[in-house]
Amino acid sequence: MATKKTEDAKKVVAKKATVESVVAKAEAVKKAEAAKEVKAAVKAEVKEEKKPAAKTVAAKTEPAKTEVKAEAKKPAAKKPAAKKPAVAKTTETVFVEYNNGQINVSDIVAKAKEALGNKAVKELNVYYQPETGMVYYTADGESGSYSL
Repeated sequence: MATKKTEDAKKVVAKKATVESVVAKAEAVKKAEAAKEVKAAVKAEVKEEKKPAAKTVAAKTEPAKTEVKAEAKKPAAKKPAAKKPAVAKTTETVFVEYNNGQINVSDIVAKAKEALGNKAVKELNVYYQPETGMVYYTADGESGSYSL
């Protein structure tokens, strides 16, 4: 009988050892998964915030308690950017009508540039007085006028 009890005791000890090793392996796997999640969250956070790499080292050394935080900080799924409709080119023509007459504003500006000798101008201001039919302009400090 003594041998049977010792054999049973050995079996129980062996079963405890295998159970403990299985539990230890399961805990190791959980810790590894938590570490992977923390690394992924830290990488996503670094990409979003573009902060120095020193934070990633500190986050890697944190205990497994950060698993809850890592789940909360998972990046949102990226949505595809909405395609903007193609902008249709519009033609704009501005006319000034006064006293049974009509003139295109682009013609007034073209004549002012022509009067300047088609020089490269940084700033051009054109003033049209329909009552008198005169156009006044200033171009980089140079001024002039002409009659329509």
